[in-house]
Order: sequence, then C-alpha cells, then structure tokens
Amino acid sequence: MLKWLVRVVLAIVVVVLVVGGYAFTQIRSLETEQITEDLYLLKGMGGNVGVLRTADGTVIVDTMTFQMQGERIRAVAEELTGQPVVMIINTHYHLDHTHGNPGFLAGTRVVATERTLHYLKTIDGAAWEGDAAALLPNETFTDARDILLGGKTIRLYHPGRGHTDGDLVVLFVDEDTIHMGDLLFHKHYPNIDLEAGGTVVQWSATLDTVKELPFTKVIPGHGDVTDRKGIDQFQTFLGQLAEIGRTSVAEGWSLDDALENGALTADADYEEITFGGLPIGLDRPFVITRAWEEATGNFERVD
Repeated sequence: MLKWLVRVVLAIVVVVLVVGGYAFTQIRSLETEQITEDLYLLKGMGGNVGVLRTADGTVIVDTMTFQMQGERIRAVAEELTGQPVVMIINTHYHLDHTHGNPGFLAGTRVVATERTLHYLKTIDGAAWEGDAAALLPNETFTDARDILLGGKTIRLYHPGRGHTDGDLVVLFVDEDTIHMGDLLFHKHYPNIDLEAGGTVVQWSATLDTVKELPFTKVIPGHGDVTDRKGIDQFQTFLGQLAEIGRTSVAEGWSLDDALENGALTADADYEEITFGGLPIGLDRPFVITRAWEEATGNFERVD
C-alpha cells in the first residue's frame, strides 16, 4: 500500500512539474516581428506589444498579462533596440495589456487615458496594491496627446467608445503605423466590455474616426498585422452584430432566439482567442450575447 501511495504521489509531482514547466515556457515565450527599421511587434500570452526605438529610449505599447512577461518584454525590447525602456503606453485597462507593467522599473513614464487609470484603480484595484502601484499610469489625458521623443513623433488618440470607453490608439507617425490595441481584433472574436463603457452600436463609428488618421500598417490588439482593409472587415462584423441587437428588440427575441436566429456571417474565418492553448470564452455565442445584452439593457454599467 505504501509503495502504491509513493508511486501516486511521484506521478502527481511529475505532472505538476511538467504542466508548470510548460506554463512557465509559454508565459516567457515571445514571437518577434520587425515592422519597420525602428518598430517591432511582440506576440505571446496576452495582447500584442509594440516596441519603438527612439534616440532617447524605447517605448512599449502594452505589457501582456504577468509581471514575469513584463520583465521578459523589457529584456527583449532593450536587446532589439539597444536602448532602455523609458515609456509604457497602456491602450486600455484589461489585464492582458497591463499586468506586465510591474515588470518594468519604478519611475518609468506610463501613459494612458484618464478612464483607463480610473478602471485600473476601481475594477482592477486589487492587482495594483503595494509595489505594483508604482507602475500605474502616471501621465493621463482625455482626448489626444502628442509625444516627441528621440526624433520620433507619437500621437495618442481616444477616438471614442468601442471595446471600452477609455481605449486609445497609438499613431507612430514616422513609421506610418498605428497600434490600435483592442479597438481592433483581427480575425478574432472581440471582448465587448459593456460594463466599462464598451458598445457594439458605436464601435464602428469610432473606427471611422480612426481611419481619418494617416497610416498604412495596423497593429491590432490581437491577431496579425493588417491594414485598412482589416479595419473595414471588422466593421462589417460589428455592423452585423449591431443588427442582431436591433432585431432582438424589434422582434422581442430572447437571448436564445438571438443565438439561434442572429444573422452573423462576417466571422467565417474568425478564431477564438486562447490563453496557453485554452479557450477563454471569446467566441461566437459570446459576441451575440453581448449584442443582445446591450440592445435589451441586460447589463450593469460600472462608473
């Protein structure tokens, strides 16, 4: 009996070590893509990370999900650029774009919208206690902000509501590229954070505002680098979701009715976002549910 118990315990230990080792490897794994001479994209377990080299230091856009990832992003970015990280820009408050912040040095310039800082302190406040608070945004704005750094022009815009009511986009003027954070999910089902001011109905109009800016290449919050056609396709998808919401109200549909009858075809090649290979619930039923909830008022807004 004792030998059997020892074997079971050893087997459990091995499984834990293997799973833990796999998770550790996945968390630290980063895929690097060079977009221009001075601009890079890092992809991993979390939102897409932009890395810009300037003569006065490196700028990071979003930091993924764990402090360990932030530390890894900083190391990889500084190796790519040869410059220390001097600034983080957080496109919005969600953990897969901000929780890597504490992996950077205290005193780093951290820029976000006022709404993003508000949600970090309220909805996500427990994650920013103690030492982590030093990497909360320390420079905020409401509508727009121009940053001139090391010969580069970085323009930040809050174009309107969509994913939340506090998202910003980052226009790398000299790179002819825009980082859209989660205002654009490219060929992936989006998170629609109604509770934090997100909206299916107004999202497409917000993207119209973004398309007035001068850029060629587009970095989405999730998915591959795209262009204006990628934004157009996502708008078609959002338009169909909004129509499902309107039809739900007009026809008195229940949620089950909307899930069964909603005409959604623009997602034919969309994929679920996974975390370490596991789905996290951002799928077709989720987005239809969110469209129905917004249209029928079946959600509770957080101030």
